[in-house]
Amino acid sequence: MNGPRRPASFVLALSVAGMLIAGRTAAQTSVEARSGLTVGNHTSTAAGLEWTPALSYEIRVARRLRPRVAITTGYVRTAFGCREGFCRGREPTVAGSHAAIGAELSRGWLWGRVGVLYGTMRVGTEGETPQAGPGVEAGAGLRLHIGRLRIGPGLSWRRMSADTPSSADHAVALGFDLGVAFEFD
Repeated sequence: MNGPRRPASFVLALSVAGMLIAGRTAAQTSVEARSGLTVGNHTSTAAGLEWTPALSYEIRVARRLRPRVAITTGYVRTAFGCREGFCRGREPTVAGSHAAIGAELSRGWLWGRVGVLYGTMRVGTEGETPQAGPGVEAGAGLRLHIGRLRIGPGLSWRRMSADTPSSADHAVALGFDLGVAFEFD
């Protein structure tokens, strides 16, 4: 139970720090929710890239520093299925919970994001307790602007630590999602 609490408090601390850095001169703040399907690979399963999708989601707060540049903080849940290697016969879901902080560039309908992650990744519900660790992410997509609302598809790539007390593993995930963002101020 310590795994999910650490990223949540980390996200809160990053959100506060990010908003202080952005200051009052920023043009706008937005909240975005994204959800979609993700496929991936977890090294401890001895399987390759698994094409068994699972539902992933994220929620982020962004603060514009300049018209095309924003900092983002949030919570990311990444999940994908596993059928090969040690998963054969069990078919568990690989799932992770991470705090995220990054930067986003946008121009017109296009956006791109890079950032760092911190959290846990686990195969199924059995086995060793995962240890929190770092990760990186990148994403890109389109956004249609409708007043203060922004809607559009996106692609994401994440590489996350999946360490346990007895092994040093990692997971990689590729996702396709749809996002809805609301802009304030």
